[in-house]
Amino acid sequence: MNTNTFASLTSTSLARPNQDGSDGVVEIGLLLPAKRAAALLRLAQDRHESVGQVLRKLIERELAEPL
Repeated sequence: MNTNTFASLTSTSLARPNQDGSDGVVEIGLLLPAKRAAALLRLAQDRHESVGQVLRKLIERELAEPL
């Protein structure tokens, strides 16, 4: 994978919509301890989902809760 194609994740890049007016998507790299990554993979397999689906659900649940 070419690391030159990754853009940095900044608050301004998240707040600014795409040229076509859509929110678009942002790719986020994630570093986890190996044991956590293995547990995440097992959780996804147990739920018959991808790791991405599990993470998106966890993020949505956390962001939906009032601070």
